[in-house]
Amino acid sequence: MRLEDMKNNIPETPEFIHLMIQDEVKKQLQDTKVINIRTGKKKKWTGTKVAAAVAAGALAASTIVYAGTNLYHMFIEKQGKYSISTGIETNDKNGKINLPEQIHDIDISAGYIPEGMEWSDEFHLQYSEHAYSGGFSFSSVLLDDNDIGKAMQDKNVVDYEKRTFGSYEGVYLKYNEVVEGSYDQRIYLFCPDFYRVITVYIGDDVLKEDAVKVVENLEITENETMIETADLYTWSELVSPEETSAEEEVISIKDDKLPVHQIGDEFSIAGTGEDSDGNYVDDSNISVCVDSVQIADDLQLLDQSRVPEKLLDEVGADGKLIDNTLSYIKSGDGIDSVDEIVKTENVKQKLVYATVTYTNRSDEEIDHMLYIGSLMFLNREDGIYEIYDPGDQSGDGFDRVIWNGGAKTREMQYYSVSEEYGNGGNYISSLKPDESVQVEMAWIVNENDLEHLYLNLNGDGAAYAFSDATLKMGVVDITQ
Repeated sequence: MRLEDMKNNIPETPEFIHLMIQDEVKKQLQDTKVINIRTGKKKKWTGTKVAAAVAAGALAASTIVYAGTNLYHMFIEKQGKYSISTGIETNDKNGKINLPEQIHDIDISAGYIPEGMEWSDEFHLQYSEHAYSGGFSFSSVLLDDNDIGKAMQDKNVVDYEKRTFGSYEGVYLKYNEVVEGSYDQRIYLFCPDFYRVITVYIGDDVLKEDAVKVVENLEITENETMIETADLYTWSELVSPEETSAEEEVISIKDDKLPVHQIGDEFSIAGTGEDSDGNYVDDSNISVCVDSVQIADDLQLLDQSRVPEKLLDEVGADGKLIDNTLSYIKSGDGIDSVDEIVKTENVKQKLVYATVTYTNRSDEEIDHMLYIGSLMFLNREDGIYEIYDPGDQSGDGFDRVIWNGGAKTREMQYYSVSEEYGNGGNYISSLKPDESVQVEMAWIVNENDLEHLYLNLNGDGAAYAFSDATLKMGVVDITQ
């Protein structure tokens, strides 16, 4: 299965958007209507390892504005039955956009918020009671002098409309999505006086009417923060993203190059956190040991007071984990045909529950130590470990397999130790020299994947490729 299908993320989203979603932003705003839209700084990234940082600002109504902003417009062109190209055109004979060296940061507020929604952080307006993070996700890119004539091709579009949203031109798109729980709508909002295109990603839990009304009532106000335009991502880069080499993603490795530990083995990782002076450290000598692994068909092994809502949604009336539905997909080209579900199959879901002990083997206390357990699905054959992709199947009439349910992610879905720090999640507040802390972790997986399970505890969260840290510190064999 392709990474975007497995994670059910925003369609065709560039890597820096994913970083913004994961970045440690403030989780609760004082004003629940005003947010600050950020624009990604321009840095190179490779493979699945995002190296982009989030810039502190965007979308300013600068005192230096385009001369005659009415000369610039968005256009759309239909290609085939399901593809739409969105671009920027001008009536200016020079055909060039001149940018100032700096622009103001801005604040954005929503004059209309659908009932039951609230700001979850600076970029997301969501239904708080939903099991997955749908709703609205906001981002933006800079216009530059390479933008004229550059068009974004969106495929698998089943509904589109060019229209005015409040004071701005924009394009609404709805995509063909074969499973629930995705961002299947998008609005490009053209703001030439702010030197930006705002992209609004919209989940399938939002009606088109509400999506249009929210964007129609966006209000942008300038603040005092200034940003260098030279370092910001642009529309032309969004349209034509930097290519990355497949060779940079290591998905297979000789078995003697990957340390593989067993349950009960103690091994070292590089702990990340703070020292006693509050300085960031990323090389503290921490040992880790997977004490035990259990498999269950319910959630009774977990502390019921700490079980996330999204896991409770995977439990049926009998208290057992509900079956997952595998959907077998015949892929379309996105232009003249779209993806189709040709058959479905139910598979049991299982809880994978591990107890893990972290011990500080250094001479210094480490505070706010981040810990992460991510599952890696591996095959070992002929002396090679290879990333196993359960969705990368093809057969008579189908090209791939996708699913929803709790098994759609390899990130730990439950952890027993946390503190209100950073993102308010998986941190050990303090670990003194020779002190140990045992934590519990859990994931939901499809039953037919249990024989491929390996646990990555090195802290980088790698799951879909072998990172440098994985190859150095190794994984734990928890196959069943």
